[in-house]
Amino acid sequence: MSRCTAKKVRGQLALWSVLPSGQGAWGSPEDWKGRRVHFIGIGGIGMSGLARLLRDNGSVVTGCDAVASEITASLVDAGVPVWVGHSPEHLDNTDVVITSAAVRDTNPELCAARRRGLRVVKYAQALGALMAGRDGVAVAGSHGKTTTTSMIAYALNVAKRDPAMVIGGLVPQLGGNARAGGGRPFVVEACEYDRSFLNLTPRAAVITNIDRDHLDYYSGLDELVEAFACFAGRVRADGLVAVNGDDPRALRAAARASARVETFGESQGCTWRLEEWHRENGVTRFRVSHGGCTIGEFQLLVPGLYNVKNAIACLAVCRHFGLAEDETREALRTFRGVRRRFDRLGEANGVIVLDDYGHHPTEVRVTLDAVRAEFPGRRLWCVFQPHQCSRTRILLKEFATSFAAADRVIVPDIYSVRDSDADRRSIHSRDLVRELQRSGVAAQYEGAFDRVVGLLLGIVEPGDLVMTMGAGPVDRVGRCLLDELKNRQRKGELASRS
Repeated sequence: MSRCTAKKVRGQLALWSVLPSGQGAWGSPEDWKGRRVHFIGIGGIGMSGLARLLRDNGSVVTGCDAVASEITASLVDAGVPVWVGHSPEHLDNTDVVITSAAVRDTNPELCAARRRGLRVVKYAQALGALMAGRDGVAVAGSHGKTTTTSMIAYALNVAKRDPAMVIGGLVPQLGGNARAGGGRPFVVEACEYDRSFLNLTPRAAVITNIDRDHLDYYSGLDELVEAFACFAGRVRADGLVAVNGDDPRALRAAARASARVETFGESQGCTWRLEEWHRENGVTRFRVSHGGCTIGEFQLLVPGLYNVKNAIACLAVCRHFGLAEDETREALRTFRGVRRRFDRLGEANGVIVLDDYGHHPTEVRVTLDAVRAEFPGRRLWCVFQPHQCSRTRILLKEFATSFAAADRVIVPDIYSVRDSDADRRSIHSRDLVRELQRSGVAAQYEGAFDRVVGLLLGIVEPGDLVMTMGAGPVDRVGRCLLDELKNRQRKGELASRS
């Protein structure tokens, strides 16, 4: 590890120095009860989940965000005061302030909190404090961590282990993205950005894969793999690291673990090996061996080989927590997925509208391939909203070859978060469109969402598929399109009756 990297890691691990009352304070859910906690950036999916968990555990929670959203509205409905915009007045009667990694040091509330001497912690630090004293499960990886986290939490819940959870997506079967839980397990999605996952000390961890991402923060793949290695090294010695045995980088990172390491995947020698899989009539059936012995067939409703591997990681963790294979088998059979992950929004006028959070070239490619396999023979329109100028610029060539499965791609403006002014000037959605066209993909730029919806309304036909993709609010395109198609369908039905 370089001296520079080691300094960054030590900084990320300085957890207790910023929490109240010395080492270990507020290190359990009991310590947070009755405390007044204010969230800056509460509209983020992880931040909102942590806010709900603390509220359910007895903390007095408030928050603010730059803009109103469906997430902030749902928090208000749940009784959490949320302000739109930032003001030092929001900090009155606050004990501790929690910020997301996206909040800049110049934020007026953050500056005011520091001037007043309030305790300020990052989201991941608070999460790590709450995990202390619980049997933590932390799921990390460049892709697939939200679904894998959800599968594990759902399986533990079906098995009546009553887990706590904080997940980076909404899971309808679990009532959302967070729950306080009364049992020992605490299941969280562990993010590598800002080395956030180094605040966690779990009993079990998953590394789904390691890919080129967050290169606005990491200097390159070597530093990224090093961070994952540090994460693997933080798993308790009596614990488990389940790692993708088909991914050389993930295996390299897992070698740092002092805990037991079990591999999952298709490769020979994997502890948990996928022997065979096929999908038919909306159900994936797959057979798994453990330690060379077949343990049986399993079923999944969610499509794609990548989700089969996520499910096998879930099997490994659930066995470590004492679940019988039949308990996990039943949970996987009934798991219906996560919102914005291969999410079927609906169908109208013969057009099926899908939505997915995928915003990295690898995620785009495997998701579109899964769409093709699930709906063969249909024309596929993909509306892709790039996420971050820095990611789009760094991975531009990879993006250009990720949309081969789509018949046509429409690219609105980049959803720019955490980007500097220089990043925003460095690239435009039109640059991605030109690269796609050079790769032989029929692509065009339409900046605003309403223009995208208008374009689609003029060209989609019965039998078509429309997939919206991206980590920004691009799902609004799919929802607006579906509403308009339903309106046309109703008008057509009324006309045919008259």
